[in-house]
Amino acid sequence: MGNIITTTPNEVAIVSGCRGTRMLIGKCGFQMWFIETCKRLSLELMTLEIKSRNAETIKGVRVNCGSVAQIKVKAFCSIPPGTPAAEAATFNILEHDFKSITVAATHFLGEDESTIRDAILRTMEGHQRQILGTLTVEEIYKDRAAFSEKVRDLVYDDLKAMGFELVSYTVTDIDDNNGYMESLGATQTALVKREAAEGQSRNQAEARKKVAQYDADAEMATAEAMRESHIAVNSQKQAEAESDRDLQMKQQAYDAEVNRARAEAEAAGPIEAARQEQAVIREKTQQRVVEAEVQLQIADREVQKQQKEAEGTSLADLMAQKNHAEAKRISATAEADRIRMLGDAQAAALEAKGAAEAAVLDKKAQAWKHYGDAALVQMVVDKLPEIAANMAKPLEKTKEMVFVSTDGSGPSQLTSDISKMMATLPATVHGLTGVDIREIIKRKAAGSAIGEDAAKFLAGADISEKELRAMSTASRVSYDDAKAAHAAGAAS
Repeated sequence: MGNIITTTPNEVAIVSGCRGTRMLIGKCGFQMWFIETCKRLSLELMTLEIKSRNAETIKGVRVNCGSVAQIKVKAFCSIPPGTPAAEAATFNILEHDFKSITVAATHFLGEDESTIRDAILRTMEGHQRQILGTLTVEEIYKDRAAFSEKVRDLVYDDLKAMGFELVSYTVTDIDDNNGYMESLGATQTALVKREAAEGQSRNQAEARKKVAQYDADAEMATAEAMRESHIAVNSQKQAEAESDRDLQMKQQAYDAEVNRARAEAEAAGPIEAARQEQAVIREKTQQRVVEAEVQLQIADREVQKQQKEAEGTSLADLMAQKNHAEAKRISATAEADRIRMLGDAQAAALEAKGAAEAAVLDKKAQAWKHYGDAALVQMVVDKLPEIAANMAKPLEKTKEMVFVSTDGSGPSQLTSDISKMMATLPATVHGLTGVDIREIIKRKAAGSAIGEDAAKFLAGADISEKELRAMSTASRVSYDDAKAAHAAGAAS
């Protein structure tokens, strides 16, 4: 007979009696009546507020320190400090630490929670005071973490001996009743404020520097980005232009191929028709060749036939043709002799005419040499009326002439102009021939009759035999030579 015992994970039921001691955590067990007892011990956290009043520091300054500690029965095994890493990796932290539970049960089994709290609180408060006595106010004030670590290290062994463990320890407040902490705080506050102001100024200056630097970097980065963007855009435009150019070139090449193929396709029909027509023409031509060959064969046979038929009469015809050719040769020879004789006669006539003309020229030269400048002047003087008539000839076709003059000398001025033009003739002859007509006329005034006779002689005018003999005597030329020269002048 007995009772069924059940436990939750946050408590331990310790059954002891004739069968020994058993611990149940989150399990179910059996307790026999009269011979076994069952006591429970809580495994929950206990929050303790530890306050140390007027605790002396190492320099005798009394301070007040408040802290909060979380403490519980050590129900699970923990890795002892200094355990090698290889062993710590294999350690099972979820295994129940029945040894520590047994120690805690030995000290506090059957006690209420307030008794347990009071015992642990007194222990923690004593150790806290002990640590405060080893530190200065500044050390406690400035480094609370170090103070907490020292308290944790100090109480570890004592709590372990009681079957408990310190889960958490935190210092909540530190002060004093003499204003020491406040003065220290004011000094620190002023120092902190000064350092804060200095830091703020430094930070503001640094911030302005950084802002300016960042602005410059941003502008440089923006400019660089814009440059790269512009370069990228230009590169893209260049690539697009090259792509468009390649596309257009390919399109033009494709268009050329298409046009060439279309032209070839369009020309294929006429080309094939032309080829067929050429084949037809070739066949027709071949047919004509064959026909011509046949006709040639027929013609050859006809010729052979006619040749055989003509062999009998060819000899007579040949003799007749020979006689006819000989007659033509003789006729041509006679005609050639006639033409040659005629040419010889014409050549002789031309030679005689040339000799006569040469003689005439020779006689004229002798006459010119004899009479000299007088004959030349006489010829020029004889031609003056003809020259004047030719100069006035353009006025023959003038129907009406209008003279504008203020003194009434218009018509007489025209006659005067013609006379002046005639007066320039001696100078013109002198410029062309080198002969001065005025000088010769003055020199030869006495021999004017000879000049007139010479002019008549050279011009071939009618001269009596008596005059001709007198001229030959005066010029010391034979009568026959003078007569021949006069005849030559008349002929020319």
